[in-house]
Amino acid sequence: MFLCLLTFGIFLVLLFFAMPLAFSMSLAGLVTLGMEGSVSALGAVPRIFAGMDSITLVAIPFFILSGALMESGKISEGLVNFSRAWVGHLKGGLAYVCVLSCMLFAAVSGSSLATAVAFGSLLAPAMKKDGYETEFIAALQACGGTLGPIIPPSILFIMYASIASVSIGGLFIAGAIPGVIMGISLMVVSFFYSRKHKIAQSEPMPYGQRLVVTAKSILALIMPVIIIGGTLAGFCSPSEAGMVACVYAIIVGSIVFKGIKLKDMPRVFGNAAMTSSMVLMMMGFAGVMNYTLTRMNFAQMVGRFLQSMVHSSTGVLLIITAFLLVICCFMDANAALLIFTPIFYPLATIYSINPLHLGLIIVVCIVIGQVTPPVGVLLSATAQLHKIPVHMTYKYVWPMLLSLIICTFIFIFVPQLSTWLPSIMMN
Repeated sequence: MFLCLLTFGIFLVLLFFAMPLAFSMSLAGLVTLGMEGSVSALGAVPRIFAGMDSITLVAIPFFILSGALMESGKISEGLVNFSRAWVGHLKGGLAYVCVLSCMLFAAVSGSSLATAVAFGSLLAPAMKKDGYETEFIAALQACGGTLGPIIPPSILFIMYASIASVSIGGLFIAGAIPGVIMGISLMVVSFFYSRKHKIAQSEPMPYGQRLVVTAKSILALIMPVIIIGGTLAGFCSPSEAGMVACVYAIIVGSIVFKGIKLKDMPRVFGNAAMTSSMVLMMMGFAGVMNYTLTRMNFAQMVGRFLQSMVHSSTGVLLIITAFLLVICCFMDANAALLIFTPIFYPLATIYSINPLHLGLIIVVCIVIGQVTPPVGVLLSATAQLHKIPVHMTYKYVWPMLLSLIICTFIFIFVPQLSTWLPSIMMN
């Protein structure tokens, strides 16, 4: 146990001194193995390549690229126009438009950060004009970003599937209903905000005009269908669906929406390649730390400790949730998934927890941590986007975080919300 705690201690110290995340994880494992006095440190090196050598991970670069192409190609404007046509006239309508747009964009990008910042320049001017405070807008967009890894497809789900060797398609389906529930919870908070601040309602758009807007947006709306429908119907693997989505985004973004120019392609592909390489590097270097913890039977220690405390799957999930909600306030989302999935996944067998249900709970807790102060990566990004100090968003983000945490407890006590659809569609 001492060496396991030492591994985490070294990891945190290296992070404190601003060492890159991938190197912090690998060095923490290697130093501990060296102190153990064995030659097993040499055996850790192949783990770097083994961590990246997975056909499952091929999907990640394509989903990152498809989201970048969608944003660059102005396809996201089609999603906003569609959302405004159908929910923009309701009380708190533009806030609903923001959340619904995030939900639709999440069905393409799979990234929390991309989802959070995708609509900043599109919606903020109109929301401010209607009376929404900039701090509220930043908080809502940050929390809307949490839907990116929950509504399929999801980069975090792909990483979890690679570590836990479970079905990507099953995880994608497992996130569908919870993602919608989380979106609705943010709309509920927006409704009370609009009532309190007396946000004016706009006139409803005539049905004929709504149909025209929907027709113009249909090509943007088809993109999620290509990714999710193609995967679930068995026509293509998640990786192949990502490739098709990239080709579709290039054609529609350049010809129909005229947002992608030839001169922009190197920048878009370069940014997507850099992001993908960072994710895959973390997958590889995390293998060293996980190898170290596996050699020291850390997962079994955690399992025995929890067995002495709780005797039900619900109790274990509550402990995991409480732990992740706290630790993920300070940790990178990818690092948290890579470090704690190998620790918590064995508990699924011990306590007969559905692996898809466990994966959903882990990812939901991690993305909530991305918004929670003091670090709050998503909150910092949206605050910077709107050029306001991040602390000014805190009073608006707490009700949203509370609604998302309540959703998490609902998912724990009603596992059918994440397991019912996969049980039907994967059989």
